[in-house]
Amino acid sequence: MKFSIEYDHMPHKDLRGNSRAHWAAKLKPKKALQVETMIKLREVGAMPMSKVRIKYIAYYCGKPIDSDNLVMGMKYAQDVLAIEGIIEDDNPTYVQGLATEYHRVKTKKEVKLIMEVTEIEG
Repeated sequence: MKFSIEYDHMPHKDLRGNSRAHWAAKLKPKKALQVETMIKLREVGAMPMSKVRIKYIAYYCGKPIDSDNLVMGMKYAQDVLAIEGIIEDDNPTYVQGLATEYHRVKTKKEVKLIMEVTEIEG
């Protein structure tokens, strides 16, 4: 089983791993990302999975976000997988692989991020 969620943006700069933002500055972008993810999960009809692999496919222009910062920026979206019951928890027992893939695009209008979730045997 597999599904993908597409975002028309990269994770907010205050949510990324290299952010020095105060926790209060993270609340609004965190909530926005979680609500957006919840809506998109329901739109694709995501069903519960035992263990998953998550791949983030970034289409960027300008300077790419470091892989570790991109994954950290999507942490709250990943949390929604557990909140919505797609996976039991987002710890390494249930999320057994995180990967990133990058593709350069010419314009900001083409920027997007895809979170691809694949169920794995285990």
